[in-house]
Amino acid sequence: MSTYCSIQDSMESKSGIGVTIIRWIVGATFLFSGLTKCIDPVGISIYIDKYLATYGLEALMSISEPIAVLLSTLELLLGVLLITGVFRCLVSTFSLIIVAIFTVVTLLSATILPVGECGCFGDIVPLTPWQTFFKNVVLLVLSFIVWRGSRTQQRVGVRDVVILVVAIAIPLAINLYALRHLPIVDTMPYKVGTTLYHDVLKEREMAEASVQNVLIFRNITTGETVEFDAMDSTCWEDENLEFVDAKTIESPVETTYGEFRLYNVDGEDCSIDILGRRGRVALLCVNDIHAMTDKHRKGLSTLLASYPSHGIVILTSVNREDVASQLDLRGVELYTIDAMTLRSVIRSDIGVVVLRDGVVEYKSDIQDM
Repeated sequence: MSTYCSIQDSMESKSGIGVTIIRWIVGATFLFSGLTKCIDPVGISIYIDKYLATYGLEALMSISEPIAVLLSTLELLLGVLLITGVFRCLVSTFSLIIVAIFTVVTLLSATILPVGECGCFGDIVPLTPWQTFFKNVVLLVLSFIVWRGSRTQQRVGVRDVVILVVAIAIPLAINLYALRHLPIVDTMPYKVGTTLYHDVLKEREMAEASVQNVLIFRNITTGETVEFDAMDSTCWEDENLEFVDAKTIESPVETTYGEFRLYNVDGEDCSIDILGRRGRVALLCVNDIHAMTDKHRKGLSTLLASYPSHGIVILTSVNREDVASQLDLRGVELYTIDAMTLRSVIRSDIGVVVLRDGVVEYKSDIQDM
């Protein structure tokens, strides 16, 4: 009898160790997911806006940033509590419910309600809807195992309360810092050190090279059709060839800066001209002119004191007239740019990106100038 009991105790002990390891895995996933969201709440709010638009909930877009902060804080909190084993019964139940909801949402995103990249790991680890769905299926199974093995209530101690408070305070602090200043980690292709002029120019040249104009001729003798590059003039000199048609062949090219285009008042793309300027150029990026406060104006005064007017270029995705009237910067060039692209350039409502010889040298919220 004692031998049977010892074997049973050993099996239960191994089972408990297995559940603990799985709980750590689920917790680490929540922790990583929450952390990647915390560092860039504005970027996560953009993903949330996509979901809200897809589900016909546009009325909630005005609170997408608070939702992003809440979601990232919740995920990081669950991760910490799962790893530390605090409030095990309640946390395992709540985690299972959250993962089940995410699994359903990502299944819909991969099938009847597509939204593109899900943003579950922010922009650090981009995943397709199907990749996210299968990840959530695995996580759902693991969460169920953790729930089954964590149904015993625990007494709450001071240590548990301290962990809970800290696990809430840290993600909130990271979120608030990113919203007030800039993300701690810049995951966008416009981060400091990017050779923006070189990279954009290279992409433009690749895009142009991917387009080929072709002339189609028919051989009068054989009846066969022959294709020539439009720049090849020899086809016109062959009397045995008869012109039939012309076509354009475009080879797909993956681009990172395809939407980075700066338009002047006449609608001309001036991107290469601006990026190619020598020395320092301060790009004053205006995502939301109505966010202007006294702190923004103080930062703007500092910017004007640091750079001559000809060294400043305004980029905006909103109405040109509103920006011009609010800023009242005479003699400063103003260009329009796609809204999503400008949010990728800098997350601030009003921020500054300094280029030096076409390289991103510095980025800041205008209030921190």
